[in-house]
Amino acid sequence: MPARGLGPGALILVVILRLVLPFSPSGFFRPLPTSRRPTRRRPRGGPPTSDGTPTAEINAMTATDDAPASPPPFPRTFYRRQLPSTSVSFSSPEGRAVFASAMARGGAHAFFPLIEQLQTQPEPAYCGLTTLVIVLNALAVDPRRSWKGPWRWYEESMLNCCVDLEQAKSTGITFSTFACLAKCQGLDVEAVRGSNSSADDFRRVVKRTCTSPLSASTQPTSFLVVSYTRKVIGQTGSGHFSPIGAYDEASDNVLVLDTARFKYGPHWVPLELMFEALLPADPDTGKSRGFIVLSYDGLDGAGNETYLSISVLFGSKKSKDFIRREYKQYLQEESAAGNTTLSSVASFWTKNNTDNTRVWELVQPQLQPVDSADIRMVEAIRVLLKSLIEANEYANMPEELMLTSSALPEGECCSSSTRNSSARLLEISPAEVLVVIWLASLPMDKRRSVVYADFSYDSKDVDDGTKVQLLSEASLISFAIETCDVD
Repeated sequence: MPARGLGPGALILVVILRLVLPFSPSGFFRPLPTSRRPTRRRPRGGPPTSDGTPTAEINAMTATDDAPASPPPFPRTFYRRQLPSTSVSFSSPEGRAVFASAMARGGAHAFFPLIEQLQTQPEPAYCGLTTLVIVLNALAVDPRRSWKGPWRWYEESMLNCCVDLEQAKSTGITFSTFACLAKCQGLDVEAVRGSNSSADDFRRVVKRTCTSPLSASTQPTSFLVVSYTRKVIGQTGSGHFSPIGAYDEASDNVLVLDTARFKYGPHWVPLELMFEALLPADPDTGKSRGFIVLSYDGLDGAGNETYLSISVLFGSKKSKDFIRREYKQYLQEESAAGNTTLSSVASFWTKNNTDNTRVWELVQPQLQPVDSADIRMVEAIRVLLKSLIEANEYANMPEELMLTSSALPEGECCSSSTRNSSARLLEISPAEVLVVIWLASLPMDKRRSVVYADFSYDSKDVDDGTKVQLLSEASLISFAIETCDVD
């Protein structure tokens, strides 16, 4: 019989619930049965969040045979942070007043090119990479590589010298790695550790890079980047990179254009406090952080337009620094004995012809160029490399060393960051890579004499420009080997 006092709508709802939910003889709805799980304990504590803030300690919980285990706690998330009292938000009334003062005194010379390119870092640990991308685009540096469609524009994945991008996503980069990356993009780099400087020295560099006469109409050709410890200025997190966008001499404040905009927006910090933040040792290196001046004017010493000495052949695998250190020690021994030959270099990188893919532990093929001039350059360099192989005593390389990267099994030459684009990887063989490594292992004068030796080529495209680019390729690898143990 229908329940007394229930209308037709309520009666229909009761019928539907009885059909859908389990029903006990007592007339009450009972919960759906759950699977029985064995007893387990959860450990206390947890990893820090992505911005360095510790999570709350999780109490140990026990699930018994008579009760289901509790679900895992929902991960903590954050929406921005409140700036500490040591910092002044750029958009606040006080921050605007400081900016007006900086403008009136010519201290915002660097601000406008940088603010045009300011972006949020796409990964929690990408502050260094994003800071460099901002500066490269503010300096109007042409990467000579496609970004999307027909457009050439710097973005983080193009910074493939001195660093493994997959590793950088989780660990970030160090002060010296940042300097290495910048140099590989063809920038002039002035890197100074805080421990080797003073607040007065830092102030002079800030003025040099941030200020100019109010009548100046030229664009800046250098920008200042700081690598500092957030905790010193009362912020959460640890090490961080940011460009300095302006300087107000009246208040002696610098404008930090923070790339972690999900956390802190641009803000003013007292100059002397920022210098103090450069001094603590980075726990990964045992050395202080510091400041870096990055410069580029697009001209050579004679005032002619020039191109960057970037690699058109390789990307770097910074995570394999231990192999570079091992090779650096090997080179020192070989050089002392006067035995730095292509054969000896190949012996190291093939483990005496037992591992023909080991060179991919040092570098990986670059993505295929899209610019017609770069396509011709790559083809000409490969002709030159093959001529060097034929002219060398190690001409009879194993056939496997002549296989190009696309002919290798998946994963043998590519990190996960480029494996998804394996169809676009440059065609180059381990044998050709070995020649470049050999050149990188020679003194500069010897390297040049080898490249400029009299050869006959099957291609008219091999010219002085080809040889200069090959020497640049060797120099970049040589620089990476030399700096592998800087930290």
